Amino acid sequence: MSGVMSNLTLCFLPNLHRERDARRRSREIDAMLKREKKSKPLPGIIVLSGTRESGKSTFLKQMRIINGEEFNHKERLIFREAIYKNIIKGMQVLVVERNRLGIPWQNSANEMHKKLVMSVEVWTMNFEPCTFQVYINAVDSLWKDSGIQETYRRRNGFHLCETVKYFFDNIHHIGNLNYLPSNQDILYAHKSNKAIAETYFVFREIPFMITNMSFLQFLWRWTGSPDGITSIIFMATSSEYDQLWFEENRLVESLNVFEVVVNNRLILNTPIILFLNQMDLLVEKIQTVDIRKNFPEFQGDPHKLEDVQAFLVQSFDRKRGNNRQPVFHHFITAVDTENIRLVFHTVKDMLLQRSLKDFMLQ
Repeated sequence: MSGVMSNLTLCFLPNLHRERDARRRSREIDAMLKREKKSKPLPGIIVLSGTRESGKSTFLKQMRIINGEEFNHKERLIFREAIYKNIIKGMQVLVVERNRLGIPWQNSANEMHKKLVMSVEVWTMNFEPCTFQVYINAVDSLWKDSGIQETYRRRNGFHLCETVKYFFDNIHHIGNLNYLPSNQDILYAHKSNKAIAETYFVFREIPFMITNMSFLQFLWRWTGSPDGITSIIFMATSSEYDQLWFEENRLVESLNVFEVVVNNRLILNTPIILFLNQMDLLVEKIQTVDIRKNFPEFQGDPHKLEDVQAFLVQSFDRKRGNNRQPVFHHFITAVDTENIRLVFHTVKDMLLQRSLKDFMLQ
């Protein structure tokens, strides 16, 4: 028994060392930022803004992965439970909407599976691998039913997290008793977290902090003025042009929020970086969904990616109003680590130039 425990200890030691090192680096950068705050504007603070479920938390997770800060064992357990809840809640939404839309079951036996899934109080139940086992076959059978598949195809009319498909397609792997989420699984996971999230990195000896706090929270917590803001990253979802949120078009919502952010008089001299997320889904959607149905002003080929992308960029650019700062845009897929790595490498060069320019003016 002592040998087993010794082996387990050896297995976890690397994770413990990485976690300790990551905490130490975070404390050092935090202390550096606070020292700088007392004498001059902070060197590199990036405020991450955008609409709900646009990919902000996914982007912050990618920053951790790209900068070599591993998710520790405790965090992976937390994400595992969040994934279980994402799966059950996502299937509950599809079951309810199938009924509302009047779509019949392909397999009448799924009525029993439906009752099992709908009996779960998702947000109050504590899921472990053994308790989740009960629902694996039910979720798998429901997902394969043509009635649920048809409901999923019509999801533009109701709210469903796009990431649940990834989990449904991998249900048996996730259902293993020894399952622990991979980095890719974590990128797809949604969990409730009202705390302000931050991540730090150092680029060419200049520390940067990315925070998803609101602009006003930033002003109150850090500087009392916008001088410390290097740039604002605004995230929107490129594939939402036909989707609704409580009767409002999701793209229209993103455009309206962007207009408020970009025209704030306190940040008229701050560069804006527009990340249009879910590029992978946009590529799929333009094949079957005509953007002119929701945006009749669109001119071009609705099934040509370049035309749709140009329209999206122009739509956001027109919201700039009095802000004459350029808006740098990138189409991204937030769950694709290599895509984010390449895009953010370009962004970091721009941020460095901005920070060096600010220092020269002090």
